[in-house]
Order: sequence, then structure tokens, then C-alpha cells
Amino acid sequence: MAALRVAARRLVSGGGQTPAVAVGEAQRRIFPRLFQVNRARSTTSSAAAVNSNAAEGKGLIVEDRERRVKLLMDIHRRKEDLYDLTSEAERIYKLPRREAREIARLRQELATQVDCRPNDSTWRLLRGKGIFERYFGFGASMFSIYVLTSMCIGSIVELEPREQRWLKKKRSEASKAKSGDKVSPN
Repeated sequence: MAALRVAARRLVSGGGQTPAVAVGEAQRRIFPRLFQVNRARSTTSSAAAVNSNAAEGKGLIVEDRERRVKLLMDIHRRKEDLYDLTSEAERIYKLPRREAREIARLRQELATQVDCRPNDSTWRLLRGKGIFERYFGFGASMFSIYVLTSMCIGSIVELEPREQRWLKKKRSEASKAKSGDKVSPN
């Protein structure tokens, strides 16, 4: 819990809040159900406390909802801006290979998260490529699991009767050779 408090202080330290308030808000965001249960337990102690806490709770809920909406809108706006910046960087500058690959990956990931851009053919291509790679990766992993399990149970390779007889003969020769080796040293 101490590590959580330290991390929360670092995350929210620039918000202009006192550390105790910032930690409390971060904990409420990370563990919302725990704090809802604790709030419910603390408000059932007396009737006066129920009324006052309910009034404060409604105010906190409205403020928390507004803060959450603002935060989500800010994140969305920043994703849009970041996609525009990566597009501009790829279009204008000749970047070194490593940075160009990193920016291209970031731009492809952002293409699936930003708003629809019907006039941007690159956005459509990147979005389609990202979606295809996700589903193709899932399909490839499922196929790999199928092949490996089929190999383990022996259903992929079926031998002809002639090959089965030859394999049986070789196995019996190998077992005779092993048993003959064990008998000869005695």
C-alpha cells in the first residue's frame, strides 16, 4: 500500500493538490469498489451521518463524474494531436531507422483509436492493417495450438501399414540391442 501511495503522489504531484487528497483520489480511481464498500459501511452508523454523507456523496459523485469526463476528453484530444504529430513527422522529416519504426508503430496503434478520418487514405490503411494484424495473430496462435496438440496426440502424421511395420521392426531391434547390452556385461 505504501508503494501505491508513492506512485499516486508521483502521478498526481503536478495537480496542485495536497498529497493526502491526491493519494485518496488515486486510490479511489484504482480501487473504486473497495472505497464504495467502505463508504457504505461508514454511512450506516447513524441516521444523521447518513443524511449528511449522502448529500456530500452526491456532490462528490457529480464532481468525480465531471472530472472523469474532462480527463477522458483530454486523453482523446491528446491522442488525436499525437496522431497528427506522428503523421506530420513521417511526412516532413527524414528520420533515422529506429525512430522511424517507433513512430510508425505508434501511428499505427493510434490509427485504431482516433476518430474516423474519411479523407485520409493513410489512416484507412493503417487502421485496416492494425485490425488485420490483431486477428491474424489470434488466428495464427489458434492454428499453432491446434497443430501442436495434434502432434502430441499423433493425429497429424498417419503412417501407412508398410511404414508402421518398418517402425515396429526398428523399435524391436533397438529394444533387443538394449537388453543385449545389459546382459553381456554380467
